[in-house]
Parts: sequence; C-alpha cells; structure tokens
Amino acid sequence: MTGPGLVHLGLLHDGPDDLVDSAVGEVRRALEAGDDVRLIVDRRTVRAFRDALGDDAEGVTFPPPSSMLPPSAPGFLATVQGWARSDRRTTVLGQYPSTMSAPDCGFGEDAVNLVLGDLPLTLICCCRRDLDPDLLAVARRTHPLLATTAGPADNADYRTPPTASPTPAALWGTVAARLEVDGTEDLAEVRRRVADVAGRAGLEGDAVRAAVLAVHEAAVLACRGSDPEPAGLTLEIRARPGSTLFSEVVGPRRAPVPDGDPLSHVRPFCSCAALHDAAGRRAVRVLTTV
Repeated sequence: MTGPGLVHLGLLHDGPDDLVDSAVGEVRRALEAGDDVRLIVDRRTVRAFRDALGDDAEGVTFPPPSSMLPPSAPGFLATVQGWARSDRRTTVLGQYPSTMSAPDCGFGEDAVNLVLGDLPLTLICCCRRDLDPDLLAVARRTHPLLATTAGPADNADYRTPPTASPTPAALWGTVAARLEVDGTEDLAEVRRRVADVAGRAGLEGDAVRAAVLAVHEAAVLACRGSDPEPAGLTLEIRARPGSTLFSEVVGPRRAPVPDGDPLSHVRPFCSCAALHDAAGRRAVRVLTTV
C-alpha cells in the first residue's frame, strides 16, 4: 500500500501459515510499487514467505528477529524512524513477542500513530491470537487497518490515541519539566525550560536551539485561534538522556486546524511532530532525537 504517510496495519493470526496468507498480498503490492520490503520474522515464517513469494522473495530483506525492537522497548520509535527512506517507501512486517508488556506495547503503538504519521512507511504488526488477551486487545485497539487475505480492511476496534496517554518512563523518559503558561505571554520561560532540559538530555549548540524553536512553534500553534481570550497551555517535557526529548503542549481547541500543513513551522526543528484534537483540547507533540 503506497501513500504519502504512515500506513499502520495489524495482523491477527493463528501461526506462520495464517500470517503469510494474510500478509502476502500486501507484500506483493509493496514489491510491485518498488518499496524497500523487510520481513522481520522467525525462521519458520521466513520459509513460509519464501514458498509463497517464489522468485519475488529475492526482492525482500529478511533481517534477524533480534534486529526488531518491540513497541514496549526504549529506542523503538528511533528504530522505526530509521526505516524511513527519502527515495522510496519502506514496508516492514514484524511479530509481537509473547513476553511483551501490554501497557507499554499500547503506548508504543499509540506513539507511532501520534508522532510518526507523516513518514513514508507501511508497518504490519503481527500478533498471534493465542497470546496474552491484553496484548491481543492492544493489537486490535491501536491499528487503523487490519491485514487480511482479502486485503487491508478498516478496523472497527481501532481507537484514536487520547490526548493524555499514560507514559511509561522506559519509553519517553521521566518528566523533566512541567509548567502552565498563559498563552504566548510566557514563551520566554518555555524556551528557557526547554533549553535547560535539552542540554541535560545531551543536545548541544544548534540542536538545543532547534529543540527550543520546535516547542516555541508548537505553543504558538496550540494557541492559534484563541484570541482575544488567553489560552492556558500546559507544557510537559520528558527526556531520555542520550536518546530522545519529547515535548507536549496542550491547550483549548478554539479554532479548526488551518488548511495545508499546520505543522510546517514546527517540522524543520524536530525529528517528528503531530497535532491531535479531541474533546475540546488541542495537543501538539514534538519529538527530538539526541
């Protein structure tokens, strides 16, 4: 499946043969479109894919399962971001490990939807139906589409990630700063706090300035359309030193998202950015990798 941004599919299966039957059509479409196709699966499933694809298997890369970080692992988002290419789309299929934490997996999958939505990636996340019921529920909840033998299908169980998500410290890092600001009146303090946390996370020089500008522009976007009434904003910054800096600005949603790319002033200064409107609130999320 091709397109300008992320396509995030879940695949529920009963074993290698069922997995391959449900995925092979999507894999063939990706190969025909010229995608970089990576199937990160165990040896038995590799053999099943090779049998199903025949000569087309020569166009597929089969990295070892150890190269695939699960959604619950620190560094997962950076790994996913690293799959994206500037010259063509990438399709990656991976398997849920049975030992994965369901809550952390859910947050990791939600994070993909929230901050990596504009990357030219197709992700196919495979979960056996006999795994932990909580893990199976995460797979059903976090994927807008399901891969089936008949092709991608809308997933009625998908739930848009909420504005406020539980945030495992292992994924985003502990809360390094949290402050309330009155619209754009206190942006100088926002910039100071972001610069302080960015420096402690391992960013230097221009990278610190870029992180500051990204959050500044995110705060301006969160305020947009609120005049003449001040917009109370909440800024939360989480950091994993040497890895990531995650900032979220939340304020009231008082105007529709403008036409075009509303994040065009944010993206040049960060690794990923996303805007999420729900229940009268607007959240702008910014991710910077160290």
